[in-house]
Amino acid sequence: MKDHQIINLGKYIFGICILLGNVFFSGYFITENAWFMQWGIVFLVYGILVNLLAVIGLLLYGFAEKLKMNACLMAIGLIMFNVPLGFLYVMLGINLIFK
Repeated sequence: MKDHQIINLGKYIFGICILLGNVFFSGYFITENAWFMQWGIVFLVYGILVNLLAVIGLLLYGFAEKLKMNACLMAIGLIMFNVPLGFLYVMLGINLIFK
C-alpha cells in the first residue's frame, strides 16, 4: 500500500464511525426515540471492536513494513481521535437519558 492509501484508510474508518455516531446521537437528541439509543449502544460496542482491529492491523502492517510505519501511525492517530469523541457522546447520552 502507498502512504496516502494507508492514511485514507484511517480517514475512512474515522469518518464512518463519526458519521454513524452522529446519526444515532442526533436521532435520539431530536426524537427521543429509544430505538436510536439502543442501536447507538450496539454501534458503540461494534465501533470499538472495528477501531481496535484497525489499529492492531495497522500496527502489524507498520511493523512488517518499516518504511510504512509513519503512515500507519498517522492513520492510527486519526482512528484514535474517535475515543474522546465517543466518550463525550456517552456522557451526553447519559445526561439526556437521565435528565
